[in-house]
Amino acid sequence: MNSFQLNDEEKKQILSKYAEFSSLRGEPNQELDQYFVTQDTSLKRALLFQPEEYENKWIIFLGDMDLVGFHLGLLAKPKDLAVLDIDKRMPEIVFSMKFNYKIRSARYINHDLRIRMLAVLKNQYDFIFTESPMTIEGNEVFLSRAVQCAKKDGDSRIILSTDIKEEKKDELYSLFDQMNLEVEQHIKDFNKYSFKTVLGKTNSDLFILRVLENSKENIVNHYLGPMFFREIEQKTKPYRCKCGNIIEIGKEMSSVDELYEKGCPKCGHKEVFVYNSSIKLE
Repeated sequence: MNSFQLNDEEKKQILSKYAEFSSLRGEPNQELDQYFVTQDTSLKRALLFQPEEYENKWIIFLGDMDLVGFHLGLLAKPKDLAVLDIDKRMPEIVFSMKFNYKIRSARYINHDLRIRMLAVLKNQYDFIFTESPMTIEGNEVFLSRAVQCAKKDGDSRIILSTDIKEEKKDELYSLFDQMNLEVEQHIKDFNKYSFKTVLGKTNSDLFILRVLENSKENIVNHYLGPMFFREIEQKTKPYRCKCGNIIEIGKEMSSVDELYEKGCPKCGHKEVFVYNSSIKLE
């Protein structure tokens, strides 16, 4: 993998288009752990591979408010350029890519990654780009969905942009091992942000992960727990029973395990409890 270089004039033209195009997305939604990277970082991420390596390939973005797909679509002609997101602004963004900027392979898929992956997207993609929430839980969910989307021929790559608390970094590498993902490259501080993230930093790391024939997701079906940074950091975590009762973990009960053991205080149900996120499941 050799990153591609643009000359100054080419770079100027693309960044000029980006400045106009990026006005569609507005401000970051911090509920979704969004912190937009700089224009230069967005372009550099698309240039990690040579344009010909993208030609006629299947590419999917699991979230793309950094607009990397826009740059990639201007530089190369993939067979499929899918953007999977729940952000309500994304349909208009992808529509503009397709019709205003003639990126014909672009398409939008409305799907919440907490819900099990759509069967038609499994084992289809050569390149999977994702920027996960800044938590271990978020990384596990996003990586699991990326692995599900990837072809298992030894040539697919997951391009993961992420940040995590320093004391959790060993757990991130443990996730790679558990899913049999080979770390081809770890570029520290690759992603630059205009403002500080929730971790108080203006940068994050990028990993290029090779998907092997025996790579396997940790989370096969729905994910029913907290995932975003503010959810994980809350002292109490609300879980909803099928009867509608809300149980505060950390207040009424000490852990989710205790909830499953004792059951709902109102109806006695013990089977499935769902984290009561402010971001409703799509």
